[in-house]
Amino acid sequence: MKKWIKLITITSVILCISIVTALAVQAEYTQVQPFYLSFTGNVKEIEKTGEVITKIFLENEEGSQAYFIFNENTYFADDMQIEEGDRITGYYESDKPMILIYPPQYTICIVTPVYEDGFVKADKFDSDLTSRDGQLRINISENTEILWENNTEINWIKKPTLEEVEKVLSNRKMLVYYDVTTKSIPAQTTPNRIVVLSQQAEDKPVIFVNDVELETPNVYTSETGTVMIPVRAISEALGCEVKWNGNERKVTVGNDISFVVGESNYLSNETYISLEDATSLKDGSTYVPLNFFKKVMNIDNLSVVGSKITINALP
Repeated sequence: MKKWIKLITITSVILCISIVTALAVQAEYTQVQPFYLSFTGNVKEIEKTGEVITKIFLENEEGSQAYFIFNENTYFADDMQIEEGDRITGYYESDKPMILIYPPQYTICIVTPVYEDGFVKADKFDSDLTSRDGQLRINISENTEILWENNTEINWIKKPTLEEVEKVLSNRKMLVYYDVTTKSIPAQTTPNRIVVLSQQAEDKPVIFVNDVELETPNVYTSETGTVMIPVRAISEALGCEVKWNGNERKVTVGNDISFVVGESNYLSNETYISLEDATSLKDGSTYVPLNFFKKVMNIDNLSVVGSKITINALP
């Protein structure tokens, strides 16, 4: 009887170990990969076409070898110049199929030097600014330096809030430089620097009224920093008739709002409201400060994110 009990006990232990091992293997197999995988090694050989590096051969400290294939879309961090003997890291897309050969050949999206201080993570970050592999969440601060891959800054038409910056950065591929993280899951950090790797979207200012994009004259910023937008196109899209009195240089919007071009006082329901800038005529169109629609026309649902202006009148 004791032998049977012992046999059953041993069998149960083996079965439990097998189940735990299978679950662990399954969890590892189903773990979400980052958008980029990487290989770090020392440069052994460099191939060029003219003066342009197209292929390099590397070997890491464990003796593993790889080829990096570069093209016109490869991003070279910090404008690095690669030479034999350099220790570098190349990032390649994890979802793209590869030829099964050894040494492997990676089509490199990003290449960076191996930094002595701090950490670097390349990944795609979601709407909460959490990396695709769920390992890192970033929090933007006023001191975070943000660079665009094409070396241009986004055309903010007013100084953005941190919330607006985070919204613009969401769902983008980024290279994140940071020092310390929390011990939470995911780890959180306030980066020192971010390089936005997604191609910058068209940054010409656009206006949406009631969720419809308008074909309007250009938005511009006055010398005092005020965002100026065309009054007729937007007012008419909001359902208000706009009239022009050339003799008095007076504009009437609807039945209760009027102003004189060149002045900063606006009459609304027999009350004058002063705004930060005067109206102006530019290329045949009358422009008013963006705040005109909020403070004079009493439209609260107005926002500016990046180069997108949204004005939605409540039903």
